[in-house]
Amino acid sequence: MPLFARKTGFGTGAPGVSVLTALIAAILLLAACGTSAQDIGSREVNREGTLRVAGNVVPNNLDPHQSGNYTVDYPFLSPVYDRLTQVISGPEIVPMLAEEWTFAEDGRSVDFRLRDDAVFHSGNPVDADAVVGSLERARDPQQSRVAGRFDMVESVQVVDDRTVRITTSRPALDLLSVLATTESAIVDVDAMASGLDISKESAGSGPYEFDQVRPGDRITYVRHEGYWDSEAQKPVRLELIGLPDDNSRLNAFRSGQVDAIKVDPDQYDELQSVVTQPGFELHEYPIVQSYVLYLDIGIPGLEDKRVRQALNYAIDRESINNALLNDRCPPLTQPLPVGLDGHDAGAANLYPYDPERARQLLEESGAPDNLPIRIIYVAGASPQQEMATAVQAQLRDVGVDVQLAPIPAVDAQATFRTGGYGLLNIFLSAPTPGQTLLTNYLADFRFPTPPSQDFADTVVRSLDPSLSDDERTALYETASGTAAEEAYSVFLCGSPTMVAYTSDTVGMDSLGHADFTSIFDVRYAGVTS
Repeated sequence: MPLFARKTGFGTGAPGVSVLTALIAAILLLAACGTSAQDIGSREVNREGTLRVAGNVVPNNLDPHQSGNYTVDYPFLSPVYDRLTQVISGPEIVPMLAEEWTFAEDGRSVDFRLRDDAVFHSGNPVDADAVVGSLERARDPQQSRVAGRFDMVESVQVVDDRTVRITTSRPALDLLSVLATTESAIVDVDAMASGLDISKESAGSGPYEFDQVRPGDRITYVRHEGYWDSEAQKPVRLELIGLPDDNSRLNAFRSGQVDAIKVDPDQYDELQSVVTQPGFELHEYPIVQSYVLYLDIGIPGLEDKRVRQALNYAIDRESINNALLNDRCPPLTQPLPVGLDGHDAGAANLYPYDPERARQLLEESGAPDNLPIRIIYVAGASPQQEMATAVQAQLRDVGVDVQLAPIPAVDAQATFRTGGYGLLNIFLSAPTPGQTLLTNYLADFRFPTPPSQDFADTVVRSLDPSLSDDERTALYETASGTAAEEAYSVFLCGSPTMVAYTSDTVGMDSLGHADFTSIFDVRYAGVTS
């Protein structure tokens, strides 16, 4: 079965259907699979151990509703903050604080039934009032930097102590994946009203509490006793470390300072000398994320699709893959890679490397000589920095004057949102293709100038929970093909999330968010005795 082919979430295949049957099936599946696909033999999980993981981003923000970059903040906030839903390996959206949910027949409201055993670290109950207060904070622009993620939400209401109803302005299957992010974290608004400072302290109900926070470096966590899911807190302590420099991260792994690291494609060859030794392993997740040059199609010149197509023809994707990415990032010319529902086979090789065709299109469009484009990339991030330099050289070769602007990770997205820039970064994937397309092309923080109305309508129609899988996939394919033909982005290549880890760990090959984006999600991971 192709990745994402399953119905996303429970009860979404037919509106108004209870999730109980699907939930039982999921529990049986998890029981059959155990805690991880890793073979731990006769070893036991060490409940008093410490799991140390190094990623390529650093912690800077403790308030989930003040997140400037979801992909940066999620790994550090997820251990502390629960949400209504969560993503497990597959990927699949399953219950977290919500035991079950039911869509209305028109797909424009969802009732969430809450667990009865969840409490905040303060001891306050996670009840319907708390959930409503938290989500209202998240979608209030005066209190939140992530309010735009909830544009489709019209109201959040208490039905009873354990039931919350969210009403939307359109059929919103994507709501389930939005609610699985830390941007939708349920925070302890009562404790905050009593003086708790969420920018410095935990206001969550998750399996861990903050122990020591070192902004720009690392966060250590300690298990919160009494949490309702003991499998989500296998080690007694977590240490999540930000090491953006590839060499520093690899050296920390080699020397035993950390148990697992995120691996970038340009590290693959060098890492082989480590993971081929006993006691070390490497796991590659399926290719569902990609590198792209995001475009503001409102920039003078870029409003003409011939110019955008020229930029795509100017890119030698194979040389970038071979020279910079160790052949771990095959060329991509559309937003949905092979293996995802909605991948358009007709657009698979739409933009072969053809600098002459690029020059021809630029001339036909009437674009000025040395068309100026400013491209942002995350300062110090690899391989984005090296890829940006290669893209600059290849575009200059066809007459495009590219100026590069390195920006800190926490500011890159906000700067791009102001307009007038391109952004070379990881294409933000989601648990479903529809949510991926919506997030990257219909949200102004990823796409400052709106795409065509036909494209937007196609994406929105795909989010109707009453559609069959075949109907939804056909809409995904149409939208992916349109994004490719209109050259809404300069598509570069598709890359798997890769994780290197010691054989003394468990769960590193089944990190929920790693199945669709390069985010570490260490719930359910641990170390052995």
